[in-house]
Amino acid sequence: MSVELHPGQSSIFEDLFLKRSHRYHAVNCSRGWGKSVLNATGATMACLELQELPATVPNKSAYIIAPTFDQVTEIYLPLLTYQFGLADWGIDPKRQTGVAEFPNNTFLHLLSYESVERMRGKGAYYVGWDEVSSCTKAISPKEAWESIIRPCIVTRWSPMHARQYGAPSPGRAMFISTPKGYNYFYDLCMMSELDPEFAYSHFDYTRAPYLDQSEITKIRENTDPIKFASEYLALFRESGANVFYMFDRKIHVSPLPDWQEGEVVHAAIDFNVGKQHTSFAAIRGGQVHWLDEMSGHPDTAQLARAIKARFPGRKIVAFPDPSGKARKTSAAVGVTDFSILQAAGIETLSRPAAPPISDSVNAVNRMLMNANERINMFFAPKCRQLIASMERTIWLENRPDSAMIDKRGGWEHPSDGVRYLTEYLFPVSGSSRVTKSGHF
Repeated sequence: MSVELHPGQSSIFEDLFLKRSHRYHAVNCSRGWGKSVLNATGATMACLELQELPATVPNKSAYIIAPTFDQVTEIYLPLLTYQFGLADWGIDPKRQTGVAEFPNNTFLHLLSYESVERMRGKGAYYVGWDEVSSCTKAISPKEAWESIIRPCIVTRWSPMHARQYGAPSPGRAMFISTPKGYNYFYDLCMMSELDPEFAYSHFDYTRAPYLDQSEITKIRENTDPIKFASEYLALFRESGANVFYMFDRKIHVSPLPDWQEGEVVHAAIDFNVGKQHTSFAAIRGGQVHWLDEMSGHPDTAQLARAIKARFPGRKIVAFPDPSGKARKTSAAVGVTDFSILQAAGIETLSRPAAPPISDSVNAVNRMLMNANERINMFFAPKCRQLIASMERTIWLENRPDSAMIDKRGGWEHPSDGVRYLTEYLFPVSGSSRVTKSGHF
């Protein structure tokens, strides 16, 4: 096996496998740093150490853990099989089970975090835990480490067991991730201040050789400051429970010029029986200026008439909830919210299906302020309901990783429309393909 590590990766590998200065190393790094390559290198090296021990030695296992089974197999199987050349050694990692068997009763397990409970009661000579910050779909990471992963290491591969079996080291672990706020990965990184067995390393995008540095300028334009700080500076930044965490009334609420002659009216519509809300914006030089709002119309037909009456003679383009393509109103069978708007002469733009909430939220936060501190969205003071919605829409249970908006307070309806319009006109990189519906 011949794997070339860059200097940052080499420093971690040297600490865990050559100098053996620490048993646990938390690596906080930017996108494009090479987390998977280092993690696969550590796990493979651990297996090479184990296969030198007699087959009778128990618990000769190394683990790679990633958030989901698809991730751990789709990322690591090709890496191990081809780049690391395990196939040339006659080692065939199985996609179905995620297990690779080395000589002398040695095993490498590719395990999804969702199945981390399967480790209970087993032994682990090495654990490489990838994207710790994204591991949310099981028990808490704190419980996983304290009740499952660390016991697998210390009860089966303590310094005493390592001496007994002739292993070069007691059990070890590496935690490697890009940060997402002050979650448990942050706690693991800070353990180095409390426990001499732990080490901590930090690498931002300037030390990420797999990231094309020429892309950073473009990334700054398309990413809000908190997300850029987390994903590319590898800094711990917290957006909190607020969905639109970049919104600041002092910055974004400002007197705006009224409608200009010939200006297109962009209507962001959230269909809700009894709580319908529409916000109206002008697009000016790549900026979104929210100038007016209306709410409370009992059905889509009355809403369409009200919009046409408020903006006579103007071109009106609506950005409704994509569910309106199928949603039936109280009108005749087969008539939908979209068809009613179109029949009234209102153009209707929408995705074929609602994009992930995280995509539309990221699009709005990026327009509120990108990583270059450019602001591209403003609100007229009279849009009172919309402004309140931007301030008060929060994540369910204060858990932004769940990507579920808390609807119990009813504040989300105006900002839902902002999401539909913004994600359609100004999608973040990698969002769904734009489609059109209506009169063109």
